[in-house]
Amino acid sequence: MYHRPTESTERFLREKFARRPDLAEANVLAFRAGWNFGETTESFAVTYEVDPAPLNTGTYRQITGNTALAYGIVAAGQQSGLPVFLGSYPITPASDILHELSKHKAFGVTTFQAEDEISGIGSAIGAAFGGALGVTTTSGPGISLKSEATGLAVALELPLLVIDVQRGRAVHRAAHQDRAVRPAAGHVRPKR
Repeated sequence: MYHRPTESTERFLREKFARRPDLAEANVLAFRAGWNFGETTESFAVTYEVDPAPLNTGTYRQITGNTALAYGIVAAGQQSGLPVFLGSYPITPASDILHELSKHKAFGVTTFQAEDEISGIGSAIGAAFGGALGVTTTSGPGISLKSEATGLAVALELPLLVIDVQRGRAVHRAAHQDRAVRPAAGHVRPKR
């Protein structure tokens, strides 16, 4: 359980459920029961102690991979001098890229929330054909739906960025299938 003090968690639970003291106490008791189980069970052969990170005082940014990727796309548009167009169907966990890019119109970014995966990539291909940096995002099954249109973009040699944000899974076979389908998407064999 990382040997961290529990007082801050208990304080958080009491503050969160301050209007319902009975719920606050029930949550604290459940937390303590879980904590005690973790401390006394012999199910864990190894324990870890994670010390707080030594950080200098200052301002820090918390950033996710999707937000960093969105910033990178904005930077790519600025560096290339091309407007950025994202055509995307909202699908978890890729939707955050659409949400973030929609905030950056001042940097020449246009976002389009499509009605389906095929429309998302089709609109991005159209934007690339018109001179923009075309981008589309998806996850899991959406990559299959985009395959034929990806083949079109490859055949036309258009600058299209297809982002596959993989879902975390207990079984990684499906994630490997996402990676396996990309090189031959749209029945176009990559040059070796």
